[in-house]
Amino acid sequence: MKPVHLISAAMLAAMLGGCAGSVSEPVAVAPLSADQKASLHLSDITADAADGVQMSEGDFGIICQKVRSYIETGSPGVLADPAGSQPLKMNIHFTQFDRGNAFARFMLIGLGQIRIDATVQLEDSSGKVVASYDVSKDFALGGVVGGTTTVEDVEDGFAKSVAAVVAQKS
Repeated sequence: MKPVHLISAAMLAAMLGGCAGSVSEPVAVAPLSADQKASLHLSDITADAADGVQMSEGDFGIICQKVRSYIETGSPGVLADPAGSQPLKMNIHFTQFDRGNAFARFMLIGLGQIRIDATVQLEDSSGKVVASYDVSKDFALGGVVGGTTTVEDVEDGFAKSVAAVVAQKS
């Protein structure tokens, strides 16, 4: 194979692999109002899972930390604690967390799919849900890209998608 073909194949694999980390637009179930979004402050980010969803405390911690990092980078004032504000708590409730199968993805597109689904709720200090969003991220490409993509790559894209819930648009 010519070096040009090898380089082209490597570049294509790198571009397709980026899909795992891309942002999926959150679906607003009960969105924040414009005023709420403008004065939004979060005090905490937590996660839990529905019955039957196989996740560990470590999984929750890693994803919450990634979400926190993307919020701090994209909307730095949201995690600040200004005096007199009524901060909200973000809870990520996982409804599906399927790590997929790398060998199946390698064999054929669509097999061994990685899928993460959650409901993201913003709650006030009394526990009342102020806003709710559905966030999903999946990955099902095949071949070398599918075989080498991990659940951690998809978690990164999922965390970006969750952070988009509170993104401050300027």
